[in-house]
Amino acid sequence: MMRIKISTGILCLLVGLSIFFGIWINSKCSYMLDEISEIYGLLDSGDTDRAISSSKKLDDDWNSFRKKATVMLKNNELTEIDCISSGIPYLISNNSDEAHSRLMEFQHMLEMLKGGETPTLTRIL
Repeated sequence: MMRIKISTGILCLLVGLSIFFGIWINSKCSYMLDEISEIYGLLDSGDTDRAISSSKKLDDDWNSFRKKATVMLKNNELTEIDCISSGIPYLISNNSDEAHSRLMEFQHMLEMLKGGETPTLTRIL
């Protein structure tokens, strides 16, 4: 009977951690998606200096998130997003037309990451 209680406790702990980290990943991705929307607004208004500083902050936020998320997510999902994130400040500072497409790609990949980690019953069981 003791083994069943320990196994049930471990299973409950794993399910709880899965739900907690899913919610954490969703909140961090939502925050970064809001930052991307802010950068779009700054670029559209022509405020390049603030867009550069916001994109550097976004890159710092992504790097901070990535260090913690590598424990819970597959590394190949994060590596591609990492490459996109690091190039955005450079593209904005050089007034490149590719900055908008990279931001859109970064936004799309964050949405996919967020959607893939939404805790649903089928993913937990």
